[in-house]
Amino acid sequence: MLNQKVYLSSGAYFETYIMDSEINYREYRKRPAIIVAPGGAYAIHATKESEPVALQFMQMGYQTFVLKYSVGSDREHPERGILKNAKYPIQIIEMFEALHIIKKNSEEWNIDANQIYLMGFSAGGHVCASCGVRWDDPIITNELSFVPKKEELKVNGIVLGYPFLTPNSEEFSSTHQLEGVEKVQDIMKYVLYQTNVPSEEQLSKVDLYNYISENSVPMFIWHSIDDPVVDSRNSTRFISKLLEYNVPVEYHLFGHGEHGKALENQLTHMDDADIDLHLNMWVNMADYWMKRMGGK
Repeated sequence: MLNQKVYLSSGAYFETYIMDSEINYREYRKRPAIIVAPGGAYAIHATKESEPVALQFMQMGYQTFVLKYSVGSDREHPERGILKNAKYPIQIIEMFEALHIIKKNSEEWNIDANQIYLMGFSAGGHVCASCGVRWDDPIITNELSFVPKKEELKVNGIVLGYPFLTPNSEEFSSTHQLEGVEKVQDIMKYVLYQTNVPSEEQLSKVDLYNYISENSVPMFIWHSIDDPVVDSRNSTRFISKLLEYNVPVEYHLFGHGEHGKALENQLTHMDDADIDLHLNMWVNMADYWMKRMGGK
């Protein structure tokens, strides 16, 4: 397995989890790829939504990558306060740069360049969904360090877990704190708006509902009714508008799951008795959906 960090022009990076192409003696195959964007309220990168997710889908046959996009705090040096260079939408630009590098290295990394997917959780879902509805937005593409070819930035599909999609609720309440740094909500508001009191125009610019069109990328979304952090009704509303534009979608709304559950298996739990096997079903369902989107 090739495991390395690849740095982007902004200083962010992605980590590779690449299997050898030889699946049997002198038998080779290219594999589909997934770029994972962990959640963390644009303040940190959630551990359970990073390497465990990459390893889970790698063993299911995907070359996987974890994007550590720009966030508003530094876990290693919390005394630095809010990081001022993490302003949205730099995270979209970072994802597209990672996608460009991965496609450019698809032969060396044994990737089927026609089967590349994004997978995001919570705030990482906002990054991925942004890419799905804004891949052809000149406000974004004009900031790239390269000129994308035709539909180079349009991936085959996007998998979203309990995604933050629209800022019409108090996501990531200020009662959630990171040790030694500002409150999570303050960090998130800086990253998204650079103010704690955003205007209607500022809110509108990060509301992904406003960018949906017939050109949006197909999406698979799973959420839980009892999520106390991100309102699942926002996902329902988002899916409904994608359907208005005939964008291929799949949506699973679980009756229980709360927030930040990730894989719900042994990779992310201390005690097996705490695993919700019902919620874990999303893993296989997303796999089947991606294979269908890839025509496999």
